Amino acid sequence: MKTIRMPALLACVLLLSGLTEARTVTVQDTLDYTDIFNGNYFWDPDVILDHSPFFRTSLEDWDWTHDMQSVVPADANGIQSASLSILAWDVDTEEGEIDIVYANGIKLGTLKGMAPGEERTWTTTVFNLPAKVLQELWTSRKVTIFLDIDWDTVGDRVTLRNSILSVNYTVPGGSAGGAGPDPNAALHRCWSPVLSGHFYTIKEKDKDKLIRDNPFVWKYDGIAYHVFGALVNPNLKPVYRFWSSQCSAYFYTISEQDKDKLIREPSRGWTYEGVAFYAYPDGRQPAGAKPVYCFWSDKLSKYFYTISEPEKQLLVAKHAQLWLPQGVAWYAYE
Repeated sequence: MKTIRMPALLACVLLLSGLTEARTVTVQDTLDYTDIFNGNYFWDPDVILDHSPFFRTSLEDWDWTHDMQSVVPADANGIQSASLSILAWDVDTEEGEIDIVYANGIKLGTLKGMAPGEERTWTTTVFNLPAKVLQELWTSRKVTIFLDIDWDTVGDRVTLRNSILSVNYTVPGGSAGGAGPDPNAALHRCWSPVLSGHFYTIKEKDKDKLIRDNPFVWKYDGIAYHVFGALVNPNLKPVYRFWSSQCSAYFYTISEQDKDKLIREPSRGWTYEGVAFYAYPDGRQPAGAKPVYCFWSDKLSKYFYTISEPEKQLLVAKHAQLWLPQGVAWYAYE
């Protein structure tokens, strides 16, 4: 693949300029156990947390690369800012553990440790990428992250669940803000007769891997509806995904309050997995967008989401004892 190059001075101008009428489009890239590449040691939920090769020690440092090539907005003229979020388990800073994170060889900082008195919990650390890394990300469309595990001692270990790169690209005003659906963001629905639950994703590779590697657990249900893969207009909001090993279920929410509460209270059993896609919250939907309804089952301990009016009416009329309506989750396009 040909690498796009530009002079450093021009890159700085593009990165720092505040062009009149310019807008910002936010794009995210999430790497976790579903991504196939050499040296992938992100934790697989099907294996034990504190077992090799995912529970890695100081002699097992590793790196991974966020490749934004396929998701950069076509009319982007620079990068305003970018942040890296890493979800880690068992970072014990009280015991002297220091896990240093680098981006393209530049030190970003250390992983956040557990709160005093906590034992083996998930913690999220967010780093803002410095200007030099932003320039390199703009020219190469990639950034390589390196984790130096427990750099000054031997013995402490850490497990990573995911790494999320969020990039704010600048684009000319007035473009990419239409009300129509993003053709690159078909939301795929998979059904598990084993777990009695659904999984939703806009990532073809996630859908394909799930069905290919677990054909007896997951079946493809088709395209549920259409959402957005990027924050292309100010009325959209991120829809966050959580996983519960206790319920063997996924939960999706557009509510910042719900997201923050579940992250703040890990005892509830929900693990944050990042932004799944973007949709319209109630009250900010344009004409043509349709409500996506949420249902909860006490018996199954599962959530279900549908944009289909007949499907909603069927649950209300014939399965009311199993599925309880929770209202409109968000708005999207069929």
